[in-house]
Amino acid sequence: MSTIGPQPGNYFVDCATMSASNLIEPTFLCRLERKFRRITLGQRDPDCFILQRLYGFPFVQKLVGRFTIEAPGINHSLNFRPGTTDIDVIRYVFKEQAFSLTRLRRWPEIRAFLEAQHNRGRRPLIVDAGAHIGISAVFFALMFPTALVIAIEPEGSNFGLLSKNIEGLNVRCLQAALSSEAHRVRVLDPGEGHWGFRTERTDFETGLPCVALNSLYREYCGSQAFPFLVKINIEGAEEELFRQNTDWVQNTGIIIIELHDKILPRKAVSRPFLRCVSALDRDFVYAGFNVFSIDNTIFATT
Repeated sequence: MSTIGPQPGNYFVDCATMSASNLIEPTFLCRLERKFRRITLGQRDPDCFILQRLYGFPFVQKLVGRFTIEAPGINHSLNFRPGTTDIDVIRYVFKEQAFSLTRLRRWPEIRAFLEAQHNRGRRPLIVDAGAHIGISAVFFALMFPTALVIAIEPEGSNFGLLSKNIEGLNVRCLQAALSSEAHRVRVLDPGEGHWGFRTERTDFETGLPCVALNSLYREYCGSQAFPFLVKINIEGAEEELFRQNTDWVQNTGIIIIELHDKILPRKAVSRPFLRCVSALDRDFVYAGFNVFSIDNTIFATT
């Protein structure tokens, strides 16, 4: 459920004004259980099974599993799965503000560009690939109220919550995988929680479709919309995404990507991305787990 009051002419909401209320989860209990299972049983599953079982009781369901994002003129409710990595994503996005652009030294330049485009009647297109349950998609939609956000998520249970969490916002959901070309994939579960699902190519027609950014830009961008930001967290599939058909990169002002060599050692899954952006005039900024790749020509033109 979302309540967003009228904000005439407002193309940007400072994420510093956003706060999460009613976010209740006994994180100490979860950490204790995870540590016990890791040390004694050798298990690395990040879910908290004790809390998941407690959530089966109706009185517990009234306390956890739902919270609200509040800001001036904004009240938006979000759902999550207690005892899972969902809570870590929520804290990462709304508490740590991992995707906030205001932390960048170039933010004044970027904001001036957005304002100029807004005054011309153009809206930003934001693509969230690996949208999970919609936490980052909601963050972008609230931070940039005039933007159109395309949220892409392949895994079924994540996609179900994503569709529910973006209700009332200008977000379109695609149950698909992001790729460099149209083909089909299947979802793999490596046992690393709801945030760790991976995809691999399949020839079966029952597989999920893939979408390409060049195609999305042709469909959604034009006189009234422009490619602004692409956030990519696709668990190693960035290797295939940046291998070919990367025309979209030079048209994208900001790319925020999490690279996954750390979980896929000796596979060099980040190499195609590094080759692609190193040939272009773009800044390369580290921020936590993410790399911000920022074009050096687009924002210079207002």
